[in-house]
Amino acid sequence: MFIAGSLCPRTEAGRVTESRAKEEHAFMNSAEKLISHAREGRFRETLPHLLEIARRPGGARGPVWEAAAASIQILMWLDRPGEAADLAEALIRTDAPAGGELCDQDMPFDEALLAAPEDSQEALADRFAAVAATVPAGRVLQKRLHWLSEQLTQRPLEELLPGYAPWGAAAPPAGVQHRSPLVDRDFDSLTDRERRVVWQSLRTANDFPRAHDLVAQGGHAPAQYADCCWMAGWYAVEGDVERGEAMLIAAHSRWHPYMKWDAVPTCPVLQPTLRQVTTDRVREHYLTRPIGPEAKG
Repeated sequence: MFIAGSLCPRTEAGRVTESRAKEEHAFMNSAEKLISHAREGRFRETLPHLLEIARRPGGARGPVWEAAAASIQILMWLDRPGEAADLAEALIRTDAPAGGELCDQDMPFDEALLAAPEDSQEALADRFAAVAATVPAGRVLQKRLHWLSEQLTQRPLEELLPGYAPWGAAAPPAGVQHRSPLVDRDFDSLTDRERRVVWQSLRTANDFPRAHDLVAQGGHAPAQYADCCWMAGWYAVEGDVERGEAMLIAAHSRWHPYMKWDAVPTCPVLQPTLRQVTTDRVREHYLTRPIGPEAKG
């Protein structure tokens, strides 16, 4: 027999479930939208909202680690490496034991920990080993953190940070060897694709003198982000802050996100050599100008 009102509790429960489903769906898309908003040059104003998601307990974890990744990158540009490292460690210790998506990542959580203001590399290596122990064995993140914990006892920190190049190194006794014969061709006669090959060959061979000639005498600039950063590092060791600064600003328009959570490149503020030419002007340029796909309109 039908009793009036008997369906009300079920209907109300259905409404609550539907409402929660909508909230969860909105949450699932929130991190990606915020990261895109940040790449419009709104990094400072977006960071608090990303951090709110990154510190959210329970629920779907994909948006959480994506928001944390973007937050880490922005914190680096704001010169807050300690917060970035603590955020990375807290997230790994909370989420990694369950073996979720986070365990298949490494960047930028590894670089956040590398940039932590520890007293020594030995202390940093111990921190990496302790955090690695919280990740299921054999996962990408566990292997990366464990490898870095070992490398930190054997190699300089600078070599383990992203974007490292042997800036200032002398040419080998046998002379510089280039991968491409295009290096010996008239640069002005080359196609755009061939020019990119030349820049890559010069960077691979660490041939700064010839690369500098293309800039200083030919008025050319690399078309790739990595090549611009390599040149900026060389200008840093040469003491030419003005040209180094110009190269990092040129690199800004050549950068594209590697993953959807990628908000802004970090090597200019992580590499000690590049930091010498990451001036206030460069920092403000990266924090306030659209970058990546958002710069294309």
